[in-house]
Amino acid sequence: MLSTMAKVKHLPANGGRAFALLGQTLSFKAEPEDTDDALLLFEHRMPPTLGVPAHTERNYEAFYVLEGTLEVEADGERYRLGPGEFLGMRAGVVHSLRNPGPGMMRTLTLVTPGSQHARFFTTVAEPIDDPSNPPAPVDPPDFERMATVGRECGIAFLSPPEPNDRGQA
Repeated sequence: MLSTMAKVKHLPANGGRAFALLGQTLSFKAEPEDTDDALLLFEHRMPPTLGVPAHTERNYEAFYVLEGTLEVEADGERYRLGPGEFLGMRAGVVHSLRNPGPGMMRTLTLVTPGSQHARFFTTVAEPIDDPSNPPAPVDPPDFERMATVGRECGIAFLSPPEPNDRGQA
């Protein structure tokens, strides 16, 4: 028989394994190992002007904004979410994330199933002790490695537009 501790997970404020990636931090709250891979739930902290490049994935993903503003480009639409707002997306939807500022943006992000996302973050991100104080981003980030690991984990980053395509929209 399992003990009560094996059935219940409690984290103090700012608890959970934490990682830094592209100047942002992620704090795992519910991990795939806790949920038989039903989900990964993490707090995402994103400073102003930073974001996540356009990509697709094999998972359902949802965002619940805790603080600040989250802009999500999803399936050709732009959503501007504030505290208390929610956005969910089915697998395969092209999307990108951005904090337009002026302050820090924090979301609870849910990914289901969660093991491949957890593997992506634990492989490409840097483990950290304090998610409220991210280290400076590596300059320049190794996008090729991120893309390779992403593909292995069911995440496909879109190529940036060619220089001659940037003026056309």
